[in-house]
Amino acid sequence: MKRLKELLAWAKKDLRGLLLWVIGLQEELQRLKDLLAQNSQNSSRAPSSDRAQRCKADSKPKPKSLRGKSGRKPGGQHGHRGHTLQWSNQPKDVQIHPLLECACGEDLSRQPAQDFERRQVLDLPSLQLECTEHRAQIKECPCCYRLSTAPFPSAVRAPIQYGRNFLALLAYLYDAQQCSSRRIRQMCAELFGYAVSESTIQEAREKQYQALKPFDDFLAETLLQEPVLHADETGVLVNKVTHWLHVLATPGLTFFSIQAKRGSEAIEAIGIIPKFTGWLMHDFLSSYLNFGDCLHTFCKSHLLRELVFLFEEHRQPWAGQLHDLFLEMLHRVKEQKARDAPFKQKELDRWQQRYWKILRAGRRANPATIKQEQSKRGRPKQSKEQNLLDRLENYDQCILAFLEDFELPFTNNEGERPLRMIKVRLKISGCFRTFAGACRHARIASYISTLRKHGLPVFEHLLQALHGQPFLPAQSKTT
Repeated sequence: MKRLKELLAWAKKDLRGLLLWVIGLQEELQRLKDLLAQNSQNSSRAPSSDRAQRCKADSKPKPKSLRGKSGRKPGGQHGHRGHTLQWSNQPKDVQIHPLLECACGEDLSRQPAQDFERRQVLDLPSLQLECTEHRAQIKECPCCYRLSTAPFPSAVRAPIQYGRNFLALLAYLYDAQQCSSRRIRQMCAELFGYAVSESTIQEAREKQYQALKPFDDFLAETLLQEPVLHADETGVLVNKVTHWLHVLATPGLTFFSIQAKRGSEAIEAIGIIPKFTGWLMHDFLSSYLNFGDCLHTFCKSHLLRELVFLFEEHRQPWAGQLHDLFLEMLHRVKEQKARDAPFKQKELDRWQQRYWKILRAGRRANPATIKQEQSKRGRPKQSKEQNLLDRLENYDQCILAFLEDFELPFTNNEGERPLRMIKVRLKISGCFRTFAGACRHARIASYISTLRKHGLPVFEHLLQALHGQPFLPAQSKTT
């Protein structure tokens, strides 16, 4: 009772302070509620962070997918080209199975064969390392009586070593198949009888890294010529310190770079975006907006997730309307693109009018508070709704650019997909132990991702790179 009287006395003296205190508590409570309500469908959280099961006391349903029904039956679709084993025209070994006796008992051992019924078995050869011995001749000169030794091939540098095929396999297992060093060593011991050391695996990856320097330089030049470039970044631990993995991607190319920073400093260090003049697709990271030579467009999937959150958790009707409008726009763009018929100006104007009508409704539902209006120091803190409306209003042309240019993608999935395998690598190892090791993985992973986009065998081209012939793709076209 005494404490209540003291609180009432304080409230009478400073009613405005009490009101601000209560407002602060409400804002903190709303922030905590928002954190609990976030999932992979209404925020940028990974699907692995979603709760596997909701308790019975939680009446909220599972998050709904933003992907609508396709109307197609499950399984392979009509016209889908299947894959099966292919006949070999040049089998390595042919075994003839003679017919010695007819079903009636007649001896056929001396009868010539009229034809053959063929069956082929595809199998692995014996898994063992083949030893090749190099012998350099030593000769005595009849003139000066000096002993000279013939030079060894450039790849033969030690008295005993592993060959390029085996080194390419180690890099393939580590960087393409995301195997841990322990599992690679175990597999080599069981299959080949050689338990390779950790240093051997890292030396193999270092040779692969050096062999891919021409490919890295090629990417830095080729990406500048692309019409659309997807950019994204994700945090990675290097020796327990947070670094950032930056990716620049197109449908045919992938470029990774490890940087200590995330923002403008890292983008400058990479050196591609400052020179780029095409369309840059990203996720509203403000650092990208500092580079004005390129045209900016933004991922609508991120916007859709934010709108879902505001509609479901904050009960904002305008957010649901804008969500549906974006999906309607996407559907119409696909129809017009299939007909190769761009929108007429009148229809573009109608899309923009509907867009701005919804934004005005959003502003009316989220006016500036008294605290924001009376704030005199810097930019006042805003709600999620107000921040999103600011972006939607200030960058409306960038957001709606896909209505005029059908070559612009709706989402930044092309930049986000390559990062998934890096996350798999981190789940296996936990972190990169050295910055050099992280850079090795970034360059080799760039090469592997690019090969897979072109449907090429990864191991074969890793080996070709060690022979000085890395794959250099032609300039890709955004689709």
